[in-house]
Amino acid sequence: MAKKKSGVSKPTKKKKSISVRIMLLLNFFFILLFVSSLLAAYVSPAKFWPLAFLGISYPFLLLINLFFVLFWIVFLRRYFLYSLLAIVIGYPQLTSLVQFRSQNESITSEGKMKVMSFNVRLFDLYNWKESSQNANTRNGIFELIRKENPDILCLQEYYNGKNAGINYADSIKNSANCPYYYDSYINNGRKLLPFGLITFSKYPILSSKRESYGNSYQNFYIVTDILTPSDTIRVINTHLESLRFGKQDYSFVNEIANNPGKNNDFKEGSLSIIKKLKNAFVKRSVQADELALVIEESPYKVILCADFNDTPSSYAYRQIARNHTDAFRVAGSGIGQTYHQLIPSLRIDYIFVDKSLKINDFQTLEDDLSDHYPITATISSSTKDPG
Repeated sequence: MAKKKSGVSKPTKKKKSISVRIMLLLNFFFILLFVSSLLAAYVSPAKFWPLAFLGISYPFLLLINLFFVLFWIVFLRRYFLYSLLAIVIGYPQLTSLVQFRSQNESITSEGKMKVMSFNVRLFDLYNWKESSQNANTRNGIFELIRKENPDILCLQEYYNGKNAGINYADSIKNSANCPYYYDSYINNGRKLLPFGLITFSKYPILSSKRESYGNSYQNFYIVTDILTPSDTIRVINTHLESLRFGKQDYSFVNEIANNPGKNNDFKEGSLSIIKKLKNAFVKRSVQADELALVIEESPYKVILCADFNDTPSSYAYRQIARNHTDAFRVAGSGIGQTYHQLIPSLRIDYIFVDKSLKINDFQTLEDDLSDHYPITATISSSTKDPG
């Protein structure tokens, strides 16, 4: 009987060993993917675009590696150190995604200025929200701006009201009490469209200009030099290349999310999505290179308000963040999600600030008035104290 018992125990031990090896191989595979996702911020998609796909997968790869840390700890294996080391190496990336601090109260006091950035999605011109009329959405945005009372306001995907015979800039001037503004619109080569960018200010605008990116007529940036009480600040407002998803693309993504494995055109739909993602990654990387150079050559301190259409794991983000301060990382709280369609927890809207300026507060306003959340930062108009 003893021999039979001994004969049964050996295969069980071998089986466990094989299971451990398989899990360890899977662990190393996902560590490799995770480390590659970190490299996406350093390699331009214009040179090697596949890494950009891993970059947007960073949050999911992070969760998988956290799972392996917990898995090996539960089974009392020191293998948890492998994934833990990878996560520690990527900690700076983690802080651009989530901030572990309590939410600050909005700060408004003398000597500080409040900057607000918001992609307003054309004030719901085409009634994307369906459940409400676009006039209600537009008035809601005006009321939000009035309530927040920013000193500088940058809007992306702005619609000027031309087709409706209304000048929405006047309504916003009154809502925000910002008498100065500069706007610019998309020119498709045949006509000027009523869609673009606009920057409002409580302080005088000394000069302003619009510059196009070399690879797109739809994407550009506007520059306004603003005379604040203590200094002249250059404010840049921009919207980088979007995914250009059509209705069919959104329907495909929603169908896959709700009914996985039941889409008959999976291959065709997937190839369309991948192609559009690739083109957008490449275009944004070139635009970010141009923008970084413009900021570097500025004679004034720069505040950049932007819809990057890209995450903090991207090359586009790093090109700006390596020389400017991301306001969320200094004073934000939580995950920082600014886009609430398709994939949850996406942060693609930013306020970057010259490193010599102090960021006192950052807020993400979770108002469902657009597919983007507005963001605000309260910034000291004077430089930081030495030391």
